[in-house]
Amino acid sequence: MSDIDRQPAQHAPAPIAHRCHCGDWAGFGFSPPGRRQEMQWWCWKHYLHRDADTRLETGMVAELLAS
Repeated sequence: MSDIDRQPAQHAPAPIAHRCHCGDWAGFGFSPPGRRQEMQWWCWKHYLHRDADTRLETGMVAELLAS
């Protein structure tokens, strides 16, 4: 589909933003298996599935990007 043939939007799209229980912006969603409607959102500080290896890899990538 071409953008030329598409009808213009009547309203601007609303941003979808999620918040962690602490109030920070959340970007990591988690739902128990079989219960997709109960999506819980977490910030990186409180994300349930992070581990020490991921934290180390994130630090190394940040150092590479900074240099």
